[in-house]
Amino acid sequence: MTPLLSALVLVVLCGGGAALLAPWLLRRASEPELEAGEVKTPYGSLATWRTAGAAGAWAAALALVSVMSVEPARLGPWLVVAVVGALASVVDVATTWIPRRWLHVAWLVTALSIAGTAWSLGDWTGIGRSALGVAIIGGAYGLVYLVSVLLDRGFFGFADVRLGVLTGMLAGWRSVPTATSALVLGSVIGALWGLANLRRRRDEPYPYGPGIVLGPYAVLLIALVTHQ
Repeated sequence: MTPLLSALVLVVLCGGGAALLAPWLLRRASEPELEAGEVKTPYGSLATWRTAGAAGAWAAALALVSVMSVEPARLGPWLVVAVVGALASVVDVATTWIPRRWLHVAWLVTALSIAGTAWSLGDWTGIGRSALGVAIIGGAYGLVYLVSVLLDRGFFGFADVRLGVLTGMLAGWRSVPTATSALVLGSVIGALWGLANLRRRRDEPYPYGPGIVLGPYAVLLIALVTHQ
């Protein structure tokens, strides 16, 4: 199988996997406990072909950037996060609530993928880089969450911190500069999305998670375009 065909197969598998998983997971997702006055779209009502298509397209796009930018031996963690990040992002856009268990499982699967890849390559320092990435991105978003709680503004959810841990794990696996760049780019994407949302729905919360997920992949895309 040629490298190009192999890459296309991986992209299709990631997109198809996300599309198949989305309805199945949404039908089984537990609803969060809402506070008085809070309203959300039930997860089960999102178990549609439209949601499946959105998750599949998102995962395929992230996987495509990955296979074009990352050497095959280090590709596994990027494809894992392409799928789980797409699922989380689509649900965040629809509800602004990401199931906690999804992200906990995503942490575990991504960590195992990184550990397995590090073992196969003998790159044990990669695990240390990944931990630093978690500290950089997860720590930064954790600080933002703490500020939002202290100010009682509620402009940032803890699910975003969990996503920061996930993307920090991935970005740090590539390099510490990738983690810092992913933090900046993800924050910029999230802020721009917030400004666009502010013009449409001033008083409603908006999903910040997709920006966090896109951060590491935006780093890859820029490196690909600039040949760095």
